[in-house]
Amino acid sequence: MMLLLNTSIKVTLIVLVALGAAALLRRRSAAVRHFVLAAALACAAATPALRVVAPAWQATAGAWLTESRLQLVDRPLAVFETTNTAGVSAARVAPPGVRRAGVVRWLMVFWAAGVLAHLLVLLVGLARLAWLASKSVRIADGAWARIAAEVSAGYRLRRPPVLLQSDQSTLLATWGFARPKVVLPSDARHWPEERVRIVLGHELSHIRRGDWAVQLAADVLRSVYWFNPLVWIACRRLRLESEQACDDAVLKMGVESGAYATELIDLARACRSPEMLLPAAAIARSSSLERRVRAMLNVHLNREPVTRRMSFAAAVLLGAMTVFVAGFGVSAQSFSTVSGTLADQFTRALPGATVTLANPQQQSKYEIRSDANGHYEFVGVPPGTYVLTVEQAGFAAVKREGVVLTGQPFQQNVTMQVGSLQETITVTDAPEGPRSIPVVRSASNFKPAACTTVAAGGNIRPPAKTKDVRPIYPSGVGPGVVMLDAVIGQDGRVASVDVARDGRGDEADPVLADAAATAVRQWEFTQTLLDCQPIDVRMKVHVNFVAAK
Repeated sequence: MMLLLNTSIKVTLIVLVALGAAALLRRRSAAVRHFVLAAALACAAATPALRVVAPAWQATAGAWLTESRLQLVDRPLAVFETTNTAGVSAARVAPPGVRRAGVVRWLMVFWAAGVLAHLLVLLVGLARLAWLASKSVRIADGAWARIAAEVSAGYRLRRPPVLLQSDQSTLLATWGFARPKVVLPSDARHWPEERVRIVLGHELSHIRRGDWAVQLAADVLRSVYWFNPLVWIACRRLRLESEQACDDAVLKMGVESGAYATELIDLARACRSPEMLLPAAAIARSSSLERRVRAMLNVHLNREPVTRRMSFAAAVLLGAMTVFVAGFGVSAQSFSTVSGTLADQFTRALPGATVTLANPQQQSKYEIRSDANGHYEFVGVPPGTYVLTVEQAGFAAVKREGVVLTGQPFQQNVTMQVGSLQETITVTDAPEGPRSIPVVRSASNFKPAACTTVAAGGNIRPPAKTKDVRPIYPSGVGPGVVMLDAVIGQDGRVASVDVARDGRGDEADPVLADAAATAVRQWEFTQTLLDCQPIDVRMKVHVNFVAAK
């Protein structure tokens, strides 16, 4: 989606320049304007490939060219996904990753559906042209064949086109690559020779200029960028200039402009334009008739064909501009992309995890959630040193400091471990009661809910204590604190107990530590399940030994 938006903006710039150039060349011939538009559309079509190989250049934000404007050209999604909060922190928070990914996915589906629909219309039109040609009868003799040979020789065509007479009275069109075809109406054999010469002069001019191939390529480009109105305008203008250039070629043959205008109007009444139905060039198009008649009656218009020098100069200028635009990128010191995939210890995707990218020096913070596939992505992040934090309920938080961004993509995949349990108990030196018998609570009949496997990872069923043994306060020992690190095994029993420090970071009293560890070793739990598989889980136990008052 990013590539499509980026390329579409650059294509828009190229097409806009071409339309402006065509307007400035209004005193030049239609053939020149047509060549400029065709070359520009060819450059626009090549922009995605040139973006990869063109020499990169960067722009630096300034007073009038701000970072937001730079992002709009090179990283358009960054502008829409990042909001700047005016105030004390200037923190920027992106929308949730899941929602953004869903919107982008539906936009891509919508764009692809439009492309397929437009290409389907084009393919249906080509199929109809082939079907009409198969039903038509070839004209190999008579006035049509003779005049076609004469006009072909005047245009220096290698061989005359195939003339076909259809059974339809309103069809007049030209198409084809290696062996072009001109389909004529059913009553074409009865036309006067003056009309035959005008029609063939116009249609064979399309063949000499290669207009059908150019227009077909433009229609394909329009299908890809169907959402861009400037591309539609350029394609329509390309067709109009093509028709007027062919009109100029007919007038250059010596046909009187008034007679040509009269014949064109008569043909427009008799022949239906295939513009919306068939991808073929035609002499009679009602949508452009008035403009063409005015042009052919204007004796001051330039009707010269495009010269090699002019075409070379236009191609070089447009090509250089396209390489320039395609190679544009925001300064490598401006924006970065940070992305990665989150998974649990069984390598299953973790959706909905909170991922935070913070820069304490710049007082900025970005926060998103991983999508259904565990993927996260920050775009348009300024340079600096960041702290990347990943948090998910039931898992130990992952924190990576010193993430240095310099404009290059940064990827960090994270495997999250199930978090540890926390438990605090208090043991009192009570004078009453036997001191050697522990208090035991048993819940061996406890039955946890059945585990259900789902597609996504991160599904934790925490342990439930089924046997609790209280520590015994040792005789003759003062109060103290013992910190224990224990591991609950896959069977729910305590597999190991390690004595850590006391509450102040000093060594714990060994007598109190032994009493606490002896009790904890007897604890029992239900199995801890991750994605319906039993796992070990760590547990921190804080034991306070308090003297009786």
